[in-house]
Amino acid sequence: MKSRGAATLLAPAVIALTIFVVLPLLWVVRTSFNETVDGAYMVSAFTFDNYTRFLGSSWYLINTLWFSIRVAIVTTLISVLLGYPVALYIAQTRGLQRSILVTMVLSPLLIGLVTLVYGWIVIFRGGGLLNSLMIALQVYDEPVRYMWDLKGVIILLVYIGMPYIVLSLLDSIERLNPSFVEAARNVGANRWTAFWRITFPLTLPGLYAGLVIVFTLNFSAFAVPLMVGANDTQMIGLVIYREALLNNDLPFASSLSVIMIAANATILMGMAFVFGKLILNRLEVKR
Repeated sequence: MKSRGAATLLAPAVIALTIFVVLPLLWVVRTSFNETVDGAYMVSAFTFDNYTRFLGSSWYLINTLWFSIRVAIVTTLISVLLGYPVALYIAQTRGLQRSILVTMVLSPLLIGLVTLVYGWIVIFRGGGLLNSLMIALQVYDEPVRYMWDLKGVIILLVYIGMPYIVLSLLDSIERLNPSFVEAARNVGANRWTAFWRITFPLTLPGLYAGLVIVFTLNFSAFAVPLMVGANDTQMIGLVIYREALLNNDLPFASSLSVIMIAANATILMGMAFVFGKLILNRLEVKR
């Protein structure tokens, strides 16, 4: 009876997952083996030409796949470096102050992405707020180009990714027993040592969850590079958009989608292995 009840509860979710995720993904995989023919949308086939066209080209591998991975790694690491102190500070607050800080952290997620990007376009433009502020502070003497440039893309991806890092870490930090840190301080550990030996290892699960979310979003980013990046930005999500909607080459775009998913899954499995080792080592030390 219990198994039947569980199956009944899971059935709607399984059906929705099958219809909206599994079947479209299978269609994309099948389409990736078709051929694009002049004068036709595409013709049914079973060829690996679309995959060899990408994987056999060093230009695509370096300027699209590796470039997207680099951008995702850099933006994710910056999000962690900026988000960790924020999460630590919010965990120490209470009441109204905490509510205000959490709302501020969540604000990028409460605004539509297109609206958010347009707001940053106003900030990024030559005479916008960011350049005016930096010139007033004498950080630099003349406006710096953020629009249609990789710098603007990185700033926006970090801004959008930070809330996920903060929220994931905040949950782990709040589960941390404060007496552990106090005990470390009582035996002579300074704040940095207590953080590195106690807080950081015990918050690895939350850090891993945040890394997975932010890396996946940034690796496949589409709207931000499209609206803020240069015309020749080769983020893989943007290349898929161009091939599918501008060049009308749906088989090649589908093969890029499959490669993107496979590359992302491979990197995430590597991250899971590394974090699994770190967490297991932490448990062994505790024993």
